[in-house]
Amino acid sequence: MSQVSWRVRLAFGVGQLPEGIKSAAFGFFLLFYYNQVLGLSGTLSGIAIFIALLFDAVSDPLVGALSDVTRSRFGRRHPYMYAAAIPFAASFYFLFAPPEGLSETGLFIWLAVFSIATRTFMTFYSVPHMSLGAELSNDYDERTLLSSVRMANQLVGMFAVLIGGPLIFFAATEEFANGQLNGAAYPAFAATGAVIMVFGVWACAYGTHDQIKRLPQPAETDRFSARDLITDVGRAFRIPSFSAIVSASIISGMNQGMAQALMIYTATYFFELTAGQMTFLFSAGVLGVMTGSVLARPLSNLVTEKKKLYMASLTFYGVTTTYVIILRLLDLLPPNGDPIIAPLYIISGGVSGIGLGIYITLSASMLADITDEHERLYGKRQEGIYYAAASFAGKAIGGSGAILAGLIIDFAGIPQGAAPSAVDAEAIARFGWALGPAVLAMMTLALVCISFYTITRAQHANILEEIRTKADLA
Repeated sequence: MSQVSWRVRLAFGVGQLPEGIKSAAFGFFLLFYYNQVLGLSGTLSGIAIFIALLFDAVSDPLVGALSDVTRSRFGRRHPYMYAAAIPFAASFYFLFAPPEGLSETGLFIWLAVFSIATRTFMTFYSVPHMSLGAELSNDYDERTLLSSVRMANQLVGMFAVLIGGPLIFFAATEEFANGQLNGAAYPAFAATGAVIMVFGVWACAYGTHDQIKRLPQPAETDRFSARDLITDVGRAFRIPSFSAIVSASIISGMNQGMAQALMIYTATYFFELTAGQMTFLFSAGVLGVMTGSVLARPLSNLVTEKKKLYMASLTFYGVTTTYVIILRLLDLLPPNGDPIIAPLYIISGGVSGIGLGIYITLSASMLADITDEHERLYGKRQEGIYYAAASFAGKAIGGSGAILAGLIIDFAGIPQGAAPSAVDAEAIARFGWALGPAVLAMMTLALVCISFYTITRAQHANILEEIRTKADLA
């Protein structure tokens, strides 16, 4: 299989809408909602979300292995995609609609339980969905295009949350000048997102349903077992490129998640943006990431090795995310309220998003190439195992990133629900010094990890040729 039609590309891509909604809600609003609106400490909020990430470490490879060996008239992946839609959306809704009057312990338990439920049901959809990206085509460049389309749809979902949320649900009122502090708005916000989630999942499953007959199927002898799962995961990590991309993706995901979770804090307390300016900031960020995801495919014609383009875009993201924060800390910027401050921060958010969009798009394409290396080495296709790792890395955005963000908030000493003018200047400075250098340090660590990725364009062509030769001889 090489190229696929645009109908299939778009159907595959629209399946990322639900994950975009979930990612934006988790990354930008969840920590703020439980910390600033409901009063749960930043550290406890982060720990609750991190607990859900620990469950992902089990559920992601489990679902990947199950879908690899599933035999049905709906193929390997589609049964899980159809079934996961409603429980995924329902768990997301209840996460943002806790009962009134819960104690801090009750809030902690509610956040942990429904974070686990949301992410687990998302796993039953997202791992099979992402696996389709490797199965629909084995072409080196087509996979980048499929990943770009998928990423663009994720950004549409994020855009709906980050722009539609403030305009429709979190608009300023007489009681709440900062609409994000209005706790009554969150259930309706979550219910709307849940409806779109169900639509996106089912539209993708139905739109790619006619491709089932073309997709790889498990052998009659393939059966699920816990021992085989452990063996398969071990085999995957013995491929150096897989270890490299997973390590880099998890670290960069943590970095991205930390920066996203703290963006509202940075905009509100560090640069003192108004609600309207914050809407522009979110818009710029999403448009930047969308631009990067669209540019990934044409840029791969200029920088022909995915690894080099990944490293360049990751570096670009880290530097453009932090430079304006560091300039402020060094007193090289005018005070907040100066006409240059808001545009400078908004533009930096959009520009950094371009780098983010490129390297996220490339990571999925690089994983797809590794599944071919697995087939060359072990004689069977197991996309589910590999995309379970991708799913886990993506969830690190809202898991480990959230706990790092919570620790930074408590370290800085920003009071719950405080107006920007009421926050001590030293707390703001501590916040900046914790955030800026942390982003750069994690970026550097991710670059070290990805440097061990070894699959080149020429190598991938040789891998496919060897697979074809073995198939002809069989």
